[in-house]
Parts: sequence; C-alpha cells; structure tokens
Amino acid sequence: MADVISGNGRMVLDGDRVEDDVFYWLTISDEPGKIVAEGSISASEDLLRKVKKAQRATLTPEDGPPLAVKCVGGRNGVRWVKALRD
Repeated sequence: MADVISGNGRMVLDGDRVEDDVFYWLTISDEPGKIVAEGSISASEDLLRKVKKAQRATLTPEDGPPLAVKCVGGRNGVRWVKALRD
C-alpha cells in the first residue's frame, strides 16, 4: 500500500504567499529521484491558474516540509501535480 498524505496547505507563488487554502492529496513516490510525490491539489480555478503560470510554485502543508509543485493537467478546481525535490 502506498503512503498518502493529504490536508490543507498554502501556496507560495514566485516568492509571494497566497492566503487561500488548497487541499492536497499526494501519494509518496517509492522510486528514488527528483519526484517526491504525485497527486492533486484543489482550490479556486483562479488560484490554480496562477499556480500553473508561476515560475516557481511551492505547496506549504500544515505539517511537513514545503514541496515544489509542477502542474501536469486538470481543470475545474483540480490540478494533477508532481511534487519535486529542490
């Protein structure tokens, strides 16, 4: 069974903290490499468009280290993401 982390967090987009919460659901990767986890984030469509357009998007979970995220698809308030090592 894969390890899953989920909860609410905040985004930091190009160095600016966003006040809106995002819900995340990520499966931790078993493979060594740059990808730490894969899954989804949910928030307002406006915020998710900003996440996709940002040069650097970082998810800051309520409990745990910040994770750089890269959007790889999704729409209507949900984006599929990969969480990457810095």
